[in-house]
Amino acid sequence: MKDRYKREFVEVVCPKCRRTQIIAVPEESMPRCEECKRDMVIKEVLTEGKY
Repeated sequence: MKDRYKREFVEVVCPKCRRTQIIAVPEESMPRCEECKRDMVIKEVLTEGKY
């Protein structure tokens, strides 16, 4: 049960220019695109085949 709240890595993408970035959730907040200044959205939750 302790591992339930550990950090997860997700890939986020800018909906306008498609620039991607990997962040750790919940430690980091959702970033803004450096070029477009728009909020990025989650593209994929990155798992290592542990489930």
